[in-house]
Amino acid sequence: MRLARISGSEKTVLSMGSKGRVGALLLLLAWFAVTVPSAQGKGFKLKKLNPPGTGFSFAFGLNNNGSLMVGSFQDAKGGLEGFVYNWVKYKAIVFPGAVNFTRANGVNNARTVVGDFVGADTFNHGFLLNGTGFTQYDVPGVTSTSVYGINDAGNLVGFAGFNGDNQGFVDIGGTVTLFTVDGDPTYAFSINNANAVVGNYLVPPAFLTHGFSRDASGAITKIDYPGAAITSCLGINDSGEISGFYVDSADVSHGFIEKDGEFRTLRLPDIAGINNQGMFVGSYTDSNQVNYGYVALPRPAASPR
Repeated sequence: MRLARISGSEKTVLSMGSKGRVGALLLLLAWFAVTVPSAQGKGFKLKKLNPPGTGFSFAFGLNNNGSLMVGSFQDAKGGLEGFVYNWVKYKAIVFPGAVNFTRANGVNNARTVVGDFVGADTFNHGFLLNGTGFTQYDVPGVTSTSVYGINDAGNLVGFAGFNGDNQGFVDIGGTVTLFTVDGDPTYAFSINNANAVVGNYLVPPAFLTHGFSRDASGAITKIDYPGAAITSCLGINDSGEISGFYVDSADVSHGFIEKDGEFRTLRLPDIAGINNQGMFVGSYTDSNQVNYGYVALPRPAASPR
């Protein structure tokens, strides 16, 4: 299988203090999972997502019709590149001028991919990639921007800031709103077609991660898996199902799907994105301690007897 490269017109790792480094490590739990899932779950079938020749990979987003999945992988030079996979082939995504770091984080049914890259200025910048090429995206007035989600209307979500003092943002029809949960560092990861948003926030002094959802009016609901020290919400579909992970008292990561306050735990270390068909993507570590992305397809329900 051949890995084609996408390049286009042009145009960062956050420069972090101690708060930012802690936040980044917690976010990486979603990417470098610490437990191995069973090869096939009872209610779904897994397919590994791993571009040829990569050292490791992770998957973070998929569109609602299930035709495209996106994530990132380590290239031969040790840098990070994004990828998009269409069930037939992988295409690598490298923002022109990026300094060894491009991530593909989300994709919609119009096949627009969103993500972020590190520029020569050492800061993160967001991007959109569609049939006309790359467009750089920066939230006005902030140093660093990461775009993580896009819905079918083209509305965006992500986070922006500097030195760990990050705010979530939503861009609805070109109007950008920055927000936090209780004034704490906040990261937004996914937006559905009702403009509901999910993500996580870091609570001092330990800066442990807690999940949240935010509806289209701006009302925020805090989300914590019962008894977990760490909860992160990473994806949301149009029926309001939220995907993510939590870390238990033994420091083991578990994927979950939540709706209306009820959690369903799956034998996967994280569930990054979920679509309207019940498909989801995420990452896991195999028996050789190599991290890979995956896509999970729900198995057909058994026929009634």
